[in-house]
Amino acid sequence: MKQRITLCLACLLMCVGTAWATVNIIPKPTSVTELEGSFQLRDGLTIGYNDAALAPAATYLQEMLVRATGFSIKTGKKGKIQLTLEPSPNPSNQGEELESYELVCDKKGVRIKAPDYRGIINGIATLRQLLPNAIETSYDARWSMVDSKWTLDNVAWTVPAVRIQDSPNFHWRGLMLDPVRHFYSVDETKRLLDEMAFYKLNKFHWHLSDNEGFRMEVKAFPGLTSDTVAWRLYNGHDRECLNRASKENNPAMLLPWKFFKKVEGYGELYGGYYTQDEIRDIVQYAAVRGIDIIPEIDMPGHMGAACYCYKWLSCTQDGREPLCLGRETTIDFAERVYDEVFKLFPYEYVSIGGDEVNRRRWSECEECQHRIEAEGLKDVSELQAWFTKKMERYFNAHGRRILGWDEILEGGLSKTATVHWWRGDHPDVTQKATAMGNEVVLCPFTFLYFDYAQDDATLRHIYDGDIVPVDLTPAQLKLVKGMQANIWCERIPTEARMEWMVFPRALALAEKAWTPRKDQQWNDFLPRLKAHLQRLDAMGIQYRPLQTQRP
Repeated sequence: MKQRITLCLACLLMCVGTAWATVNIIPKPTSVTELEGSFQLRDGLTIGYNDAALAPAATYLQEMLVRATGFSIKTGKKGKIQLTLEPSPNPSNQGEELESYELVCDKKGVRIKAPDYRGIINGIATLRQLLPNAIETSYDARWSMVDSKWTLDNVAWTVPAVRIQDSPNFHWRGLMLDPVRHFYSVDETKRLLDEMAFYKLNKFHWHLSDNEGFRMEVKAFPGLTSDTVAWRLYNGHDRECLNRASKENNPAMLLPWKFFKKVEGYGELYGGYYTQDEIRDIVQYAAVRGIDIIPEIDMPGHMGAACYCYKWLSCTQDGREPLCLGRETTIDFAERVYDEVFKLFPYEYVSIGGDEVNRRRWSECEECQHRIEAEGLKDVSELQAWFTKKMERYFNAHGRRILGWDEILEGGLSKTATVHWWRGDHPDVTQKATAMGNEVVLCPFTFLYFDYAQDDATLRHIYDGDIVPVDLTPAQLKLVKGMQANIWCERIPTEARMEWMVFPRALALAEKAWTPRKDQQWNDFLPRLKAHLQRLDAMGIQYRPLQTQRP
């Protein structure tokens, strides 16, 4: 915490008495017209909004401004900062205009209007970037850290006069976090959501189960979050992290003691899980910031923790994954788990995972072979496809759409399923999926696995790379929903290490997903990125510097 405050204070001192000379927004807006003059925030400011649905957005902005300025700021129907929901005049264009916004600032105030809530949130993100870097700091922290002569009058809380019209190229712009391999607290998760909102990233894919643990409380199966399932002994990844911490003198590679607990008969175990109340809290927090949470309960593979806990889930009941698909009790288990997922996450998509399944186990399982015969399936690939389609029908009956890693294409897939393309060495996946009529989210490991090591070429590789395959037809391109980066946490044990691995390349992802390809120019992006590093300093983000070879 002290390190964060020090970073914030250092950045504040750099920007005292200054205002932005030019508009510097990431991701790059569609249209920017700089005007003369500026608007200054003052004590007693009111944030107005014209629709009750915008009350959370107004409060979100209010809290952000109060935290930094120390001003008394109110919300109401009319204000110097005005948030306005304005329906599209052309209903036929409504889908294209989602998340778009217009921001106009002059000496009288700031006006943000949009056709939907997320557009307003995107406008707030832009307003936040137009303010001085000090907007990212805390009034209380600054006051307690500096000489009593210091006053906030030294900060010019001004917004440059500007007209910005903006809309995203893709409506899926996301990050995936894996708190299974190494756990992240509620507060750490919320901070990542805050950072996502700042750069208009709107999809948080939450990988909540895997072989190493189960991170979501399931009332129907309490054993999934018991002491020896949600917590575990040191494993190989832990030892690798600790070795690196020692070798590199890097405390960010140490496992936080706050995630250890003493379990009788086992000693100190590492782990944790989110209660359903905590999940509801995080879901609400994300919603205010315009972010959907896409939960992933990975089935039928990567279910080692569940099979260890409930051995009847596995073939031959030996506690080894994957799930036995020949047993009706397994299907009942899956449906009851997803029932609770549906109640906690009120969003369109739920991920079934479906990657890296050890199907050989099914070839040796008598019950799975009976299922293959009874359903008229050809092989174990079609057995997984049968399970995926069965779960999809269950998802659809509960008003949800299914999402899965690209292995779910194998054995056949319905046209209503959405595919996460992650195997970057198989570029035909997107071509095949979209040719079949399936929507695709792009997250190839060749570009967007943020747990992979970085060098000084990584950012440009992301920014200039053809993440969207160039051989798609216009009809296929319409099926590309967008892109996300994946943060697998086998070797990312702390929030500090996560920030080092994610930033600043998340800024390249944000612009890659928001700004049309024709408007992406590295020589334009790089100066804006360098200016944003001071903003990251103010936010207390421990990012990887641009000019260093540290892994």
